[in-house]
Amino acid sequence: MAGETQPVEWREAVWVLLGCSAMSAVAWGILALWGGRDQSLPPAAVVILSQWFWTRHRFWFAGSVAAVTGSVTAFLLTDGLRPHLDRLSADAVAVEAGVLVALVVFAVCSRLRFPRRAVREQPAASAGSGRPPTK
Repeated sequence: MAGETQPVEWREAVWVLLGCSAMSAVAWGILALWGGRDQSLPPAAVVILSQWFWTRHRFWFAGSVAAVTGSVTAFLLTDGLRPHLDRLSADAVAVEAGVLVALVVFAVCSRLRFPRRAVREQPAASAGSGRPPTK
């Protein structure tokens, strides 16, 4: 079908995951060296995922489901990990898990195909001059 996009390949999803992981590791390393162990990890992975979605794969249903599941995973893990790790490490682990879940959900949902409804042509109301009727 013309204009139909292809599903996300698993190889591409793995490369995006590696890119997000590398960006998060660099941010974690810089903040750890800087002494910012009590600071939150910047959302670099979210920026990478957003750009990848916007430029390569605009599956709106898959993107919405992936964003929700990834966010919920990251938030739940953050609350569970912060008592056991410092804030920076807990956020890094939670963000990576959220990115992993979001990419898996996105790749799976991009393969789903929903039947499209046929759009019927509406007959023209009148074959007049195209001007509104006068009173």
